[in-house]
Amino acid sequence: MLLRRLLLSTAVVVVATTAGAGCAEPYYDDNLGVSGVATPEGALAGTFAIESLATDQAEVPIFGKIDTGGVTFALIKREWRADEPSLYDETITVCDVENFETAGLTTVNTRGTINGIPPSKTVLEVDHATGAFVREPYREFWAVRGLDNDSRFPTDGDGKGDECDDDSDNDGNPGATVETSGLVSGEVYVAQRKTVAHEGVVRGEDNSFGLARVKKEGIVLDASNDTLKTESPRTPHPDPKRSWWFELRLDDDGSCSDVRLARDNEDLPLRAPFKID
Repeated sequence: MLLRRLLLSTAVVVVATTAGAGCAEPYYDDNLGVSGVATPEGALAGTFAIESLATDQAEVPIFGKIDTGGVTFALIKREWRADEPSLYDETITVCDVENFETAGLTTVNTRGTINGIPPSKTVLEVDHATGAFVREPYREFWAVRGLDNDSRFPTDGDGKGDECDDDSDNDGNPGATVETSGLVSGEVYVAQRKTVAHEGVVRGEDNSFGLARVKKEGIVLDASNDTLKTESPRTPHPDPKRSWWFELRLDDDGSCSDVRLARDNEDLPLRAPFKID
């Protein structure tokens, strides 16, 4: 399983036996500089708010290579597999996305665009004794239909056919609508498949955090301004600590409104919950 690969690849994890009794030492993540916390089996079931920040670098004419990216706020509904005690089944629903300003351009995803992203299914694996945490990769599909997890994502004109020309926000325009202001004002109509994976530490029954790996595959289907039709190549930031996630427990009947409230109240932190050099 993914968790076993994480433990084997991180030399700082030690499972020791003390004199007279077996005792698993906490999982120490040397990327985060933080140790995991032991929790009872099944204790992480419930409803959670999560923020997942992804930092990219983009090649922008005139400006050159600059940092960009955004933060996704989502709702997690998590069920424990009692017959496989280290595993939880998760449904993740995107509640909001905030994009970083890039070279004087501010982009905002419409509420219709956010609501048009189908919930994602994934599996969480936790070593309850040590606090090691691995969320299997899951995918967000923005205005994409007829495309499975592993199909090649269209990168040119063929992306404007049946696979991506999906008016997911029902506003009469192709794809998902992104509003722009600042350097250029208008609308961009996009399609995207985003693959997200999380690893880190359990810090208690109510919160966990760690590093995020995010791969974005997207295409501009059209725009209200010809200037906005030009795509800037993006790659993940070379410092993995610049992409991270944090989750906290909500009431069992929590909703996206509660996720956004946790963001507004800064219960979801504005800065990484670990040291970045």
